[in-house]
Amino acid sequence: MPKISEDIIRSVLDQAKIEDVVSDFVMLRKAGVNMTGICPFHDDKHDGNFIVRPSSIPEERHGNTYRCFVCDAKGGPVQFLMNAEHMTFPDAIRYLGKKYSIDVDNVPLNWTPPPPKPVPPPPPPLEMQRAWVKPLMTGYLQNNFTNWFGRLPWDDQQRKRLTNTLWQYCVGCWYDGRVVFWQIDHEGIPRAAKLMKYEPDGHRYHEKKGEKNATGWLYNQDGYRDICKPAEHKVLHPLFGAHLLKRYPEAKINLVESEKTALVMANYFGNPDQQLWLACGGLKQLNIESMQPLIDQGRQVWLWPDKDGIDGWQELADKLGSENVQIYTKFFDACWIEEDGMKADVADIAVRMLYHPEFVPRKIKAEDKVVTNTNAMDSYQSGATLPPKPDGISDEEWAKHIDIMNALGNYEVANEEPFFDQVTLADPRAAEWRGTLHNLYNFNKNGKEERT
Repeated sequence: MPKISEDIIRSVLDQAKIEDVVSDFVMLRKAGVNMTGICPFHDDKHDGNFIVRPSSIPEERHGNTYRCFVCDAKGGPVQFLMNAEHMTFPDAIRYLGKKYSIDVDNVPLNWTPPPPKPVPPPPPPLEMQRAWVKPLMTGYLQNNFTNWFGRLPWDDQQRKRLTNTLWQYCVGCWYDGRVVFWQIDHEGIPRAAKLMKYEPDGHRYHEKKGEKNATGWLYNQDGYRDICKPAEHKVLHPLFGAHLLKRYPEAKINLVESEKTALVMANYFGNPDQQLWLACGGLKQLNIESMQPLIDQGRQVWLWPDKDGIDGWQELADKLGSENVQIYTKFFDACWIEEDGMKADVADIAVRMLYHPEFVPRKIKAEDKVVTNTNAMDSYQSGATLPPKPDGISDEEWAKHIDIMNALGNYEVANEEPFFDQVTLADPRAAEWRGTLHNLYNFNKNGKEERT
């Protein structure tokens, strides 16, 4: 067929309406000024992710376009036909010409676009052998990460669950001392295993240019590559700890970035039947593919960004488009101090609190209103980790007060918050602890603590 003239192309584009074109292939419904439907560009199960902004909306407000807030597919009428129906640009123009009765290089009325070129089936997902998991967890050399993890100043209960935490999360060790973080999906199928090198102080080792054996994947290691054949498979990266979802079906999900952070917080708080800690292993893995099992199960998911990463995580949460996935920052509000730095994540703060058990986090309510001692607040803002002892109280009484606050978990929050400790509050001694506190302090209407 002859080349389509620029005038004809412009005439077609001026007439084409995105709502007409998309509705030929997708069932749309009205949603305010927009229209929504099931996204044709990914395995979408939630009407509302895919938005069509009709041609009646001005161009400066992105009218006559479509966008999926999960897979980020977007464009106009021609782009939709090219991407959704795999048409070439000329065939998309011819399709629209026929639809709007515009003569395009003498296309006959009975013309139909040629069928799209066959798309090869996707490669099968990589499935690693279950038999590989246990040997790397049991007969391994000690590595810097597990040594550091075990040396942290855990309390007695936290120390008792150390081995169980590492075992439940399938943490192993490679022969050269790298730690192995298994990525096992929600069905219990091993999909990948990340190999990472750590410094003795628990910080990640940053390899020099050209250096090998720092960070890698088990399926790329000698002896495993020929068996796994990653080039012939689709490599999946489920969330670290996803295999625990079946074991703890009622737990709310706390999702962090690094595997190290998930392990520290899981051992710090315990109670996986109530609060389960998972890791995406990097923001690139925080996507609809890794999150879909959580969304499908209707799990409440709290995203815990680093101190300086809140905006980036919020943008990703918006793309996921699930009301059950929300950003959580109250731990920073209660516990972050200036010495932690803007790069700190929740594990950095938790480790600092392990080394400084005298630290009393700021009390916060669910609506973020601070309700703590004003003198103590001044000390937090100046970077101190120990609140000042009030006048008129003995060292012995103050030490007892700190012990009681530690026993209560140091903060009071609403039931739905991630670190709400139901076990502690159910303890019969909790009433005694609270009674002791009320004997020591009165709380006036301004939220200030006053000595009785």
